[in-house]
Order: sequence, then structure tokens, then C-alpha cells
Amino acid sequence: MTRRISLRMSVSTDILFQPIALGTTQLTSRVVRTAHGTGMAVPHITDRFIDYFVARADGGCALSIIEASRVHPSTGNDLQLYGDQIVPGYRRLMKALRPYGMRVFQQLFHGGNVYSAADGGTPWAVSDIAGPWGIVGRPMGQCEINELVEAFASAAQRAQEGELDGVEIQGAHSYVIQQFLSPYYNNREDQYGGSLENRCRFLLEVARAVRGAVAPGFTVGVRLSPGPNIAVTAADCKQALELLQREKLIDYVNLSYGDHLESDNIVGGMHHPPGYQLASSTQIGSIASVPRIVTGRFRTLGEAAGVIHAGKADLVSLVRATIADADLVKKTREGRAHEVRPCIACNQGCIGGLIRGEGMRCAVNPAVGRERELSESNIRRSELALNIVVAGGGPAGMEAARVAALHGHRVTLFEAQGALGGTVALAQSAPNLRTLGDITQWLEREIRRLGVICHVNTRATESAVRALRPDTVIVATGSVPRKDALQPAMLGQRVAGVELPHVLSSRELLTQTSFEGAQTALVLDTVGHYEALACVEILIEQGISVTYLTPATSITPYLQTTWRDRPALQRFYRRGSFTALTRHGLLEIQHRACWVRPLDAGDSGRTLIAADRVILVTHNRPVMDLYHVLRGEWPACLVGDANAPRDIQAAIREGHLAGRRAATLRRVAAVT
Repeated sequence: MTRRISLRMSVSTDILFQPIALGTTQLTSRVVRTAHGTGMAVPHITDRFIDYFVARADGGCALSIIEASRVHPSTGNDLQLYGDQIVPGYRRLMKALRPYGMRVFQQLFHGGNVYSAADGGTPWAVSDIAGPWGIVGRPMGQCEINELVEAFASAAQRAQEGELDGVEIQGAHSYVIQQFLSPYYNNREDQYGGSLENRCRFLLEVARAVRGAVAPGFTVGVRLSPGPNIAVTAADCKQALELLQREKLIDYVNLSYGDHLESDNIVGGMHHPPGYQLASSTQIGSIASVPRIVTGRFRTLGEAAGVIHAGKADLVSLVRATIADADLVKKTREGRAHEVRPCIACNQGCIGGLIRGEGMRCAVNPAVGRERELSESNIRRSELALNIVVAGGGPAGMEAARVAALHGHRVTLFEAQGALGGTVALAQSAPNLRTLGDITQWLEREIRRLGVICHVNTRATESAVRALRPDTVIVATGSVPRKDALQPAMLGQRVAGVELPHVLSSRELLTQTSFEGAQTALVLDTVGHYEALACVEILIEQGISVTYLTPATSITPYLQTTWRDRPALQRFYRRGSFTALTRHGLLEIQHRACWVRPLDAGDSGRTLIAADRVILVTHNRPVMDLYHVLRGEWPACLVGDANAPRDIQAAIREGHLAGRRAATLRRVAAVT
């Protein structure tokens, strides 16, 4: 389902601002934010949660659907809908949102065998077949089914009491309703199993109960998706939709794709093209008599308008795009589309933050989850314009310069390379990383628009900085590869042969133009991010057989939280020879081979691996010399990799905070 869909990108966006009704709920536009986890409502609605939604309402979105929330204690997830304590939270949320005109629905959810119960115990499920992450649920009898149906209805009633505009039944993405639809999970021999009509029975019972529990004008919708790994087809979803429409149980259908055996298809990363879910959504929606919402990595209003012009949908979801920039709709309508901060589809903060237990964040927008503190609407021009120098033109340095300029300071930026962008300018040339460069290109446009003076091909030396007599210096000079094959799991183990000419850093590999004579390669990865996989893919595309070696217990553990590892592995195994050695260490590099061993086997486990090229993807060394030289004379701060080598999310966040605090740094220094 990842084939490229043709979208008309140059069409007018006016079609998006034609009003539409979902039942009796009137929307001012076709721009929707479908349900997505935030980690900000655990287990009830918080001020942070409200601030997050207010920012998107102020930014012009017509409808937001609150994240999948549990209707019964027999399933886990964040927001709790059973119990009347949810109603005051809803009313606080709606009071904050009403001035902006954005409508709000609540998605009603039960996870089946995907999550443990709310108390950590056994969840209720369709059968005793293990779920996608290995949880075995307790098969429901008729009493439990009846109780769960009633729980959906009660949750809908509470949403109405809380003054929301509607509810959506979650029937997609491996959760309990899709498990009933699945002949893989549903091996029941009662009236809920067997034929597709029987497997749709639970969905219909839930929809009838929900519809009967709320007032006639209250909007009710459903989310459906094919689940190719659990044998739920687009044709199955189409028939389920037909049954729901026949009884007039729903006011709209929200179409998605995927199941949690391949989660990356649900929230596609940068390897997916915009509209990658449209093939199945269009098939299911072809019989829709109610409005259709579609999703699929759309980032701009132009892309969304193209979908509606083509007749493939009535409304389009832009979730990650409006996480990256809450004002996407407002800016575009005002003719400022070029000012929209782009989503790079990395999934690092939005999906990854949730999985890592940090709560939802955004790699390119540090304000997410901290809207009250960091929203750009609360940036005020400083009464005293300072003279600020930024050393380094990567994402950290440019974000610092941008925010300082928004405060009205005079900013001069030095970049030693011939172009801005830092490491990202190089990384974006790797396969499937093109959109990574969108954020640094946007940052460059913004700092130039805001009047930042940029000196490229100019290193920020002590004398160059001193000549400008700055009030504050922000040091964002990045990091450099170590090239010593240092492995944290083997401290004290010196790797012989690192000085050999066929041993390269990832940066050197990206600039290499000739791979002549290379047939085999070893990639050592101690970082666990996408960097090593990018190196592997470059080599495989050159027809080179690659051994990936890591001291971790799994391949790129950090990347697994973004759902971008599995698609990369699929490409590797499909295109060429690829071997992964986990929990291994590199011992010695020879001219055409490397000695390696399992970390837990001792010297007796030594193995010789063929390697014409050796790529070292290890933690870099921060470049902070300028900081140490300047800090005694000026207030100075380190940001990004110069502070500690990490990733783009940390770099942009630290740059943003430094830009906000520049005046504070200067005042503190003046006092001391």
C-alpha cells in the first residue's frame, strides 16, 4: 500500500474552506485532526492537554478528534472515559475552545489484546490468540460483550454531557472491533464468529447502542481500516460500512490503513509518499453515502485540496502537519504558506515520545506539550535590542538565531561550511531522508526573512566574535566523528586497524563518490538511530554485501520507537545481502576483514567477517573549543551537538530555548 498516488498539488485551496456538515455538526472547513495519542491526559484532561488543543483551534483547524480513550477498565490507554469525572474536564476543554469555532469529537476505544487492562491485568479480548505485542486476552462471553457495548454507549453519553460535538467509534488498527472483524483473531463459534456478517455483529451492536444513548443531533462516526496482516480486507471494511449506513447509524466515516503487526503503515514515516493510504480509502469510500475523512502523511493544504478536487475524500486529516505548526491553516489562508514549519515525517517526537514514555513531542516544534510556555504567540519584542552572535549554522544555531530575531535582537550567524544546514545538509542526501532537509531549508528562509546576518564559509573565531562586541554568544559548532571505534559496552578495548584507509565515518561515506572494488562492508553502530541504517542502505544500493554489528540487543533500538526500522529492514533484505549481528563487539580491523565476537561469549567466540569497507557509526565528539575560549569574556551557552552529540530534536529544542534566554543570559552576566 505504499505505491505513489498522484495528487494535484497546484490546485486552489479554496475548496478546503467550503463548509460541510457531519450529521448536524457544521464545520467551517475540510481540515481535520484525527485521533492521536498525546500522553497529556493521564488519566484525565489536564491544562497541558487543553493548551495543546487551543493552539490548533487558534491556528484554524475545523475539527479535532480526541485521542482513542478507554471506555472500560478491561483495557489500557491514557484518557479514561468511564466514571463521571471526565465530564468536568470536557467542559473545561470546550469552554476554552468555543471562542475559536473548532468542533470536537471523542474517539471511543477498547484495545482488546493490544494493551493490558487498566490495572495491568488481563484485558478482555475476542479470543485467546496473542495480540500483536504478545498479550493474551481473556475471551469475552456474552455477559462481557453486553457490558462492553454498554460501556461504549455510556462513554458517548458522557461526551454529550461534557458538551462535545460528537463521538467516533474506533473500529480500526488492530483494536477490539477490528479483532472481531479479523478471521485471524476471531475464531469464535458463536453468533460473533464465522461469516463476515457475524464478525460485524459487535460493531453494529456498539453503533446501535451509541446512537441510542445520545440525542438525535449528536454526531456519530466510525473509523475503519484494512488490516492486511490480520486478514481484514478493504472489501470487509466496505461491507461493514454498508451495514452501518443501511441502518443510518453513522454520520461520517474516517478511513485509515493498517494494523499493529506493521504499525508503520498506520502512521507512515518519511519513506511513505503523501497519500499512501488513498488506494484502500478510495475503494472503501466508493460506497459511502456519508462524508469521508482520509489520512496519509499530508503536510500542506495544497496536498489536501488535491485529494478533495480528485473526489477521493470530503475531508482530509493533517495531524502531524499541525503538530509541527499549529498555525498551518491560518498561515496558508493569509498567504504565508512559506512560513509554515514543515513536518519532516520522522515520527521521532510524536510517536517516539509516546512509546518512550516522554509524552508527545515534535522534533521540529519544541512548543508541543509546552504551548503555554513556548508558543510563539507569547514571544514579545525585547525593549532592549541586543547584539547576539551565533556560531554554527546547523539546526540548533539557526533555531537560536530565528527565535532571537523574533525577540527583536540583532543576530549575526557564522557558518564554517559553504552552506547552512550543518550535518542535516549532508544527511538529507541519504536514501529516504530527503524530507529531513525541509526543516533546515525552512529555518534558513526564516532567519533570512527576519534579517539575521549570515556569514557562510566563515568560521567563528575568537577574533571574529570579539570584533562584533556581542552581548551574548550562542555556540552551536556541532560535533565531529571520533574514528576510534569506541564501544561503550567494551570500554578499555582498543580496536586495532581504525587508521586503515578503508575505515570511514558515516560522514565520509556520504561524501564518497566511488565504491570501486568493494564487495563487502561492516557497519558498526553504537548509536542506535537512523544514521547506521542510512549507511547500510547506501552500501546495499551499490551492490555491496553488508554486515550490521551492534552491542545492543536489537537493531537501532531508538529508531524502533519511531516505526521506521521495519520498512528499512524490508528494503535491505529485498535489495541485497544483509546480515545483522546484535549484542556483538568489534575487536580488530584488517585490510579485508574484521574480527568480531558476541559480547557474552568471551574470546572463544571470535569470528572473522569479510569487510572491504568498515563504517564507524559511533558517538561523536562535541566541538566546544570556542565556548571555552569565550565564556570568560561573554555570556555564552552551548546548544545542540556542541553541548552533547544527540539528534535533531534535541538540537532544535536547545536552540529554541537559547534564543528565548539570550536577553536573560546578558542580564545575569551584567549583574555578576
